[in-house]
Amino acid sequence: MRHYFPLASTHSPVEVDLVGCGGTGSAVAGRLVYLNQTLLALGHPGISVTVYDPDYVTDANVGRQLFYREDVGHPKATILVTRINQCTGFSWVAEPRRYPGSHDHRASLVITAVDTGKARVTIGHFLQRMGRDLVYWLDCGNSQQNGQVILGTPRAINQPERKDAIDRLPTVLDLYPEIADPKREKDSGPSCSLAEAIEQQDLYINQFVALEASQLLWCAFRRGYIDYSVSYVSLQPRNTRILPIDPEIWKRFGYRIVPRKSKKEKVAKRVK
Repeated sequence: MRHYFPLASTHSPVEVDLVGCGGTGSAVAGRLVYLNQTLLALGHPGISVTVYDPDYVTDANVGRQLFYREDVGHPKATILVTRINQCTGFSWVAEPRRYPGSHDHRASLVITAVDTGKARVTIGHFLQRMGRDLVYWLDCGNSQQNGQVILGTPRAINQPERKDAIDRLPTVLDLYPEIADPKREKDSGPSCSLAEAIEQQDLYINQFVALEASQLLWCAFRRGYIDYSVSYVSLQPRNTRILPIDPEIWKRFGYRIVPRKSKKEKVAKRVK
């Protein structure tokens, strides 16, 4: 089964919201630079990224995240985007605040690299309420040595009239609804040092998750479709697995899609 990716053939830059620029988010931002430069070289209008994060750089961020000693005390989003724009000539935007806000509704692709289930629930509900149909949600999450990337569509995306086309991809909330349970939320608090941060997340787990996220996007933009929407990565034991686009597999997670109706079925229903 496939999901066709209309953003691959757009005539204007794709608006992307990157929510969170800590360990995984800052790594994703760097790989989005490669993606944008390559898309532009191939004749695609590229992507225009807005980075959201209300936090400031601390000593614990230096070494595991894409920040340096001189950045301590400054807004993460502002530092990261300024550095990218100065090196590339892009005009990406920094929003050193929480997402979403009352006017955050332009992006066709939202990438989340947040720490809590509560934040995912808030963002997921916001995306479901949005009036626009064409919205993709790419969620990146990880524990100490494991991570996952899930590309979902809070609403159905129009697909070609083909039997192998799936118009709705489950989001992280569809496949893992238990993350909405506040009792499962474990707040370990902010790390005070790099050594303490490494005890919570291994040094390169964020990089591996960012690589899986950017590879999934590259496949979607380059081929115009994807045949998997979920990727898992483990550092111990070392392996990577993907979850094919398959409604039968999704049923194991308790998620069932509503069968799409053909044009003939839709016309027949209107006639009745």
